[in-house]
Amino acid sequence: MHPLPGNVAGLACKAENTIEIDPNLSPSKALEVAVHEALHLADWGLSERKVKYRAKYIAEVLWAQGYRKK
Repeated sequence: MHPLPGNVAGLACKAENTIEIDPNLSPSKALEVAVHEALHLADWGLSERKVKYRAKYIAEVLWAQGYRKK
């Protein structure tokens, strides 16, 4: 895995159904970005504003429940 260009924290590829996340992110930010990109894959029609809000909320709930990358 490699750092993403510029200030890009994550990328979703619809054609391959994959997500790439900048490995330099903090664990909590990486979780938020993973949820954010997964929401894009689940529904490309959602606006960026809706994806951003929902990802932040879901990531906060998951983090509070103890979800962490191993």
